[in-house]
Amino acid sequence: MSPTIESRPASSGPAPDSYAVAVMRSSVARLRRMEPLCKWFSCAGMLFFLVMVVITALDVALRYFFSRPLSGTIELTEFFMVIVFFSSVAYTQWTGGHIFMDVITAKLSRRRQRQLKLMTDIWSFVMIAYCIAAMLIYAHTSDLYSPVLGIPLTPFIYFAALGCALLFLTLLHDVLASMLAVLEDGGMTALLLTLALAVAGLFAAGWFMHHRIPGMSAVALGIWGIAFMFFLFFMGMPVAYALMAASFVFLANMRSPAAAWNMLGSFWYGTVSSYDWSPLMFFLLMGYVCFQGQFGQDLYRAARSWMGHWRGGLATGSVCACTAFGAVVGDSLAGSVAMSAIALPEMRQSGYRDELSVGCLACAGTIGSLIPPSTTLILYGVLAEQSIGELFIAGVVPGLLSMFCFIAIIMIWTRVNPAVGPASPRVPRAEALASLKSALPIMIIFITVIGGIYGGVFTATEGGGVGVFGMLALAVVLGRMNFGKLSKALTESAKFTSMCFALLAGANLLGYFMTLSRIPMVLANEIAAMTLPPLLVMIVIILALCFLGCFIPAIPLVLICVPIFVPIAKVFGWNLIWFGIITTLIKNMACITPPFGINLFVMKGIADVPISLMYRASLPFIAGLFLCVGLIIAFPQLALWLPSMMH
Repeated sequence: MSPTIESRPASSGPAPDSYAVAVMRSSVARLRRMEPLCKWFSCAGMLFFLVMVVITALDVALRYFFSRPLSGTIELTEFFMVIVFFSSVAYTQWTGGHIFMDVITAKLSRRRQRQLKLMTDIWSFVMIAYCIAAMLIYAHTSDLYSPVLGIPLTPFIYFAALGCALLFLTLLHDVLASMLAVLEDGGMTALLLTLALAVAGLFAAGWFMHHRIPGMSAVALGIWGIAFMFFLFFMGMPVAYALMAASFVFLANMRSPAAAWNMLGSFWYGTVSSYDWSPLMFFLLMGYVCFQGQFGQDLYRAARSWMGHWRGGLATGSVCACTAFGAVVGDSLAGSVAMSAIALPEMRQSGYRDELSVGCLACAGTIGSLIPPSTTLILYGVLAEQSIGELFIAGVVPGLLSMFCFIAIIMIWTRVNPAVGPASPRVPRAEALASLKSALPIMIIFITVIGGIYGGVFTATEGGGVGVFGMLALAVVLGRMNFGKLSKALTESAKFTSMCFALLAGANLLGYFMTLSRIPMVLANEIAAMTLPPLLVMIVIILALCFLGCFIPAIPLVLICVPIFVPIAKVFGWNLIWFGIITTLIKNMACITPPFGINLFVMKGIADVPISLMYRASLPFIAGLFLCVGLIIAFPQLALWLPSMMH
């Protein structure tokens, strides 16, 4: 006879219908009902984004054609940026859009993964609670107005706190769901032990915030802060929250808890409302509109028609199409995803080996980080205080050089082993010319945006607004955009924008902590005092970035390392535009280097191939990127010639 519920041993865990499980399930179900509300809130915020696009394009048109620009557009853009981000931050959490590192946690058992997730969910929950309190204090104590339009900032700060409150409730759902998973998996003992460890970590952080360790220098405190940040990363805490938590805890110790509170409230709002970051939003939306409008198919069709009859021609055409697509999207992952859905089935049907197909598609997407517009160059430009327009123009030749290096890899590979990429039948000339005609409109938009920035007709932000407006208009005219596709473009753009700006807020707070710790300055001065050859220092920086890129996602890599390495570049008198191109190239390697390379994991899911094959497929193209880096270092004018023509 099977035992009754009462006769089960205590170690078997709680019964499925126990009171604790029932309460948690009910609470999780109730909180889950908030997801549609958060999605609606995000969609409403993105409608303001469309208004921002129209205002930006209208301002450019009125200024250029009638010399009657709109007044206060910069301030309106900043206010709209606050609405867009804080209306979407909770929905991004619902959809798992925030970046986290699973280099270590992925190797643990399911029980240990759930326990670690519960701990990091609790820490994230507490961190956002601190953010809400700090923003409310900031809103209550600030009496600021925009300088041109005279609009008070306080309502927008309260709106930011509202968005964080929705995020707080979303994280409460995650905490309860994680508690339920640990309880059902390991029983009450495992749950209480995990909760005890999480609370002990919070108490330890709280004690540290209020007790400065005697005799510890600012540099030593900075090193411990970086170590604590990486500890949170490897525990599986979302990178954005880990950046905020590490910076907040160590700033409180270095300055005071009250000072850390003030910075926490102002930094997140200040980052999101900074006009300097606005090109990021515009170009992200431009890329997703391009993706939903299926313009990538036009680019691939043109590349295939003219190159498919070569040995390895479909792979070469894919690289060229990724380059052209990157000229519109500006993101490495989006290019790989878009081209993979189009090109991978055709290459497989033509007898291409997967190691060539998935390798070139995963790696060629990284060219989008160099060919303008580029989200990475926007991040670098703001962090290093360099002209985004000059960085965009500087990325053109290195981007094309990366493309040619990848094509050279394909040509060598197919010559050594022709079976990996057999030639396809030649396309009739009429079809090839027709493919160019279909790809022409999208390239005209790219030339208009980049040409306008290069010629000084409009700024990078205005160029992004013009690009989005033109892309939407083209998609509507060609019948490629409907309400469903526009909704998807807005939703995906909102998620990625929210993820990026959460990272930026944490990175800005970390940058301030790094400045107080004096680590960048001390490191730069120590290196300068060693009288090392500049080339050796550059090699050390590249190797450090390559090593960190194996474990840190690409965007956090840029946000963390640029504030540290730029002071070193200044000591040696390096051109910071040139240094930014090199940094972007190394960041591209972070997208395709084992074990973390995000492009490799995405391509693995799309192509349904073993991760070991993805690692092997990426190695030849990593060698191509190293070749490109070497050429840029040896011949700086490859990156600096076009920017010099702007002056």
